[in-house]
Amino acid sequence: MKKNVVFMTCMDKAPDTLDYKEWCFKTWQYWCDKHNVELIVLDQELRDKTIMKPTWQRWHVFDILDDNGVEYDQVALVDVDTMVKWDAPNFFEQTNKEFGAIEDCFYIEWSHNSIKGYKHMFPEVDFDWTNYFNCGFIVMNEKHKPLCKAITDFYYANEDHLRDLQHNTLKKGSDQTPVNYLVRREGFPITYLDKKFNLSQLHTRGVLNELMFECGWVWHFNGFDKVMRNQIMRDVWNGIKQNYEDKK
Repeated sequence: MKKNVVFMTCMDKAPDTLDYKEWCFKTWQYWCDKHNVELIVLDQELRDKTIMKPTWQRWHVFDILDDNGVEYDQVALVDVDTMVKWDAPNFFEQTNKEFGAIEDCFYIEWSHNSIKGYKHMFPEVDFDWTNYFNCGFIVMNEKHKPLCKAITDFYYANEDHLRDLQHNTLKKGSDQTPVNYLVRREGFPITYLDKKFNLSQLHTRGVLNELMFECGWVWHFNGFDKVMRNQIMRDVWNGIKQNYEDKK
């Protein structure tokens, strides 16, 4: 029987030691077990991650699953700097079997200028910050294989220019804005899921406290110095771990 899959990249070696992964995995493994979902982590580089960021490598997800004989229904791409609430509902039931994403309309300047900064690569595609989505939580299925191939083909065809935009000139993310363009260019409908499935920028929203448990189902620990991430996520885990450990 085909299972739904939660897929993450965690290429954990210097200079990016992802010590916070422990708190992510503890919550997601519990949720996946509860909903009969398989958790799969890509921990080996397909290419040197200092050249091709893991955020781009993750779009090889269907190649990886097929090569390893994993039978799947839907697949969620989830960032490793997230934690999922113990009683979060099953988001796989809310996608209508379309490309599922969460709107990311928080930092308007960042989204707006990122869209402008990549526009020259997609002159025929128009959208704006009001329906821009975050790539830290994406749900797809087998019919999105051509989309993922279009994404990876686009990367390899434009790697030098994309790396220059990412690191030297635009500096507005890696895959997220190009993927926003490519989903639209390739004509795939988007199902916008509940914003609670990707509650990001917690500290600036005033919910990096007990309110995050009331306001969100998936907590995305981004938008602050990465050196703080392990301590923050560990403190969150220590405050809520009984909800996972005592209910198995």
